[in-house]
Amino acid sequence: MRLNLIGTGILNWPTTERVNDRYGIVALWPQDDPYGQAPLPMAPKPLDGVRGQLIAKVLETRESTHIGDLFRKIYPVTPEVGEEIVLGEGVVFYQMEADGRTYIGLKPEDGRSNDWMDPKKLYRAHAQYVELYFKKSE
Repeated sequence: MRLNLIGTGILNWPTTERVNDRYGIVALWPQDDPYGQAPLPMAPKPLDGVRGQLIAKVLETRESTHIGDLFRKIYPVTPEVGEEIVLGEGVVFYQMEADGRTYIGLKPEDGRSNDWMDPKKLYRAHAQYVELYFKKSE
């Protein structure tokens, strides 16, 4: 199965995803400005509506300063270089936040409102320098 490169950068998501327990969208930031104002551009929107997986391949490990999801007792964990972390599976969508940033997400097909991606895997990939891939389902 072919992987489509979405982009390369520091993986992160907006605070609202943790607060509302959705964990459904992510974006990539420049390596030299991981918490800057604008994420990097992503693959064009032809992936919108396609079913598959988002996979983060770790290129370089970094220390995450995130406190994690204290309520769930999930904390950032440093992965190994080369590790491929399947963040979740579902239907791709793009979401523009109020701050003008565009994120890529996966919506599950089972109707659940929480954990659209796997929070434990997201915290494994948080703040890591990754290549973000999409793998289409067969």
